[in-house]
Amino acid sequence: MLLRVVKAREEHREAPGDATQAGPNGVLAVRRAMPLAVRWPIGVAFLTVRPAAGKLISKGARGMEQKIPFTSYDFWAYLSAGFVVLAAVDYVSSAHLLYRDTWTVVQGVMAMVCAYTAGQMVASLASFLYEKLLVSRLLGAPRMVLFGQPKAWRVVRWAVPGFFEPLPLATQRAVLERAAPVGIDGPGEGLFWCAFAYARGTPSVMGRLENFLNLYGFARNVSLAAFVDALLLYWHYRWNKGNDLALALARAALLVGVGMLLRYLKFYRQYALEVFTSYAHSPKESAKPAEGAKP
Repeated sequence: MLLRVVKAREEHREAPGDATQAGPNGVLAVRRAMPLAVRWPIGVAFLTVRPAAGKLISKGARGMEQKIPFTSYDFWAYLSAGFVVLAAVDYVSSAHLLYRDTWTVVQGVMAMVCAYTAGQMVASLASFLYEKLLVSRLLGAPRMVLFGQPKAWRVVRWAVPGFFEPLPLATQRAVLERAAPVGIDGPGEGLFWCAFAYARGTPSVMGRLENFLNLYGFARNVSLAAFVDALLLYWHYRWNKGNDLALALARAALLVGVGMLLRYLKFYRQYALEVFTSYAHSPKESAKPAEGAKP
């Protein structure tokens, strides 16, 4: 049957009027000059090898995707914030390293490396300023806020009510009852690790936690990057002979910084909320503390 198909294709290509399909390289003419005994094995080999070649190409493409060095968190948390800072530095210095019409491969690679490095530095500073100082010491960590134990002043709780909303009392009791057999009787870091141990063993919960991790990492880093941009642009306007556009950009960056800070608080709380609610309403089983992110 396969030989009949090959023979029919060869006869069709030899029909009058098909000579216009030869192309500039004369590939079809060369094939027609071959003896039929030679062309048939070539046709059979082509029909046999083409599907396997397609599978190899598809497999190679999937392999290349798996070898991409950047994870989703790298993109959301590092590269984006790094490019935000580099764009402001490039604008203030008038170096025009990023604002260009054409890019070479080397320039693109170097821009990615610089943005990733800058993003790492922004992330380290943002983690210290936002998580260690702002949240843990001034507002209260979500692992405590969700159980009705915030640190912030009343006016701050009034300004950002969503962050300070506690868990329902029934959910709080369910979480504490689940953790009681392992000796945990109150909210805190130990209770969070106990609940997170269950989350690590549940793929559906970990999938949602990874989404929240990407979101709050992106919002936190971009917020700080926007504040840095606002300072740079205002300095450029005030002391470096900048124009009114620099002042407008500084104000816009300040608004972006505040907005992304609020988004960070939302998703940072949502991360801990997902950990505790999934633990409270999961089938009861003993859980051991595990390592992971700590809101």
